[in-house]
This record gives sequence, structure tokens and C-alpha cells, in this order.
Amino acid sequence: MKAKTRRQGVIFRHWRLIGLAGFALVLVAGGWGLSRYLLDPRTLPIKAIQVKGEFRNLDRESVEQALAKAIDGGFFGLDLKRLREAVMGSPWVADARITRVWPDRLVVDVTEEQAIAHWGEQGLMNEQGKVFYPRKGLKKRLPLRFRGDDNKASLMLDFFVREQPRFRRQGLSIGAVILDKRGEWRLELADGTRIVVGKEDMDARIGRLLNAYPVLEQEPRRPQTVDLRYEQGFAVSWRSEERS
Repeated sequence: MKAKTRRQGVIFRHWRLIGLAGFALVLVAGGWGLSRYLLDPRTLPIKAIQVKGEFRNLDRESVEQALAKAIDGGFFGLDLKRLREAVMGSPWVADARITRVWPDRLVVDVTEEQAIAHWGEQGLMNEQGKVFYPRKGLKKRLPLRFRGDDNKASLMLDFFVREQPRFRRQGLSIGAVILDKRGEWRLELADGTRIVVGKEDMDARIGRLLNAYPVLEQEPRRPQTVDLRYEQGFAVSWRSEERS
């Protein structure tokens, strides 16, 4: 009798395991089918794109078009990383955050690059020293210009930030910073004066010039070029016209 009971218990557990396995198989199959359905691009397609942000130079419509071309799935199947890369492909986009809004909408928060200076002939520089090249330039000219290798941009911005206050205290303003391939620094002031700083002791050389600038201001003509590459002083060439 006990043996029969044990056999019945074994058979019951056997069928129970078969039932559980079958139930699990049904769940897996159902989950797989549901996953395929939700990831199908035809399921809950995106019908609206909302682009948010304050734009001065970025074209809102171009962002919407870039997103529309990159959409490759329905609401659940969207690759948000790929969509963000499509938006970030615009030189005027500094950052972008994309969120899904149920059931068929994308909201894109875009931060536009803020240019503080022109870079070379076609580029621009932002306040972090990043250089970017928009297909369309600024709608207005900026008073500051840099020229050099792209990988030296942050170094050149640091130099400007350090030196500009010193010139301001003399009533002067830097209009251009140039670093040539030989490593020589040059400045152009807003009034057109060109300053050759050189490769070494830039801070000390500029300090020597600024200390003497009140004397230069008393001259009847304005400086055209000032060469600071001398150990004890500097050389000045003068403009032909006298001060008005």
C-alpha cells in the first residue's frame, strides 16, 4: 500500500512539473509575441515631434527633420540614443534630451550653442573653448576673433580670459588672438593696434607694455605694431595719421 502511495506521489510530482514547464513555455511564447508586437514599427507610430528651446541661430524645422529621418520604430521600439545622435549632428546643438510622451509623441529639449567669438574664417567658438563649424554663420558679427589650430582653442581662450582684464584697466580691448604654427602669440586690439607677443614670458612682456602704455598714449600718432620680443623693452611702428 505504501509503495503504491509513493508511486502515485511520484507521478503527481511528474505531471506537476510538466504542467509548470508547459505554463512557463506559454508565458515565454506569449512574452516573445508581445515583445515582437510592441517593437514593431507599425505599433503606436510616432505622430508628433515637439522641439523645445530658445533658438537664435538654430533652425527648429531642421531639428524636426533630422529626427523624422532617424525614427526607426514605434513608441516602444525607438532607439533614443540614435535619435539624440541625429539631433547632435547639427553644429548649433550643444545638448539634447529626448523623452517619449504617451502614446505617440516625442519631446526634444535642445540647448543651442552660444558663440562668443569667430574662429578663423568659418568657425565659431563657445564659452568652453569648443570650436564648431555651422553651415550657416551668425546673423551678427562678434567683436572677438581667434585664429589657430583647433586643438589649441581652449588654451587660447584661457590666454584671452587672463589678459583681457589687464588691457581693460588701460582702457584697451583685445579684438583678436592669434597663435601661429610656430607657437608665436599675436594680439590685435579693438583700435587696430597689432601686438607681437612671441613664444615666451607672455605675461611679463604684456605687463611691460601696459605699464608703458600711458606714455605711448601721449604720442601724436597711434601705434600700428608693437613688437614685444625684446629682453628689456619693445619696438613700436607708428601709423602715418595723427590722432584726431
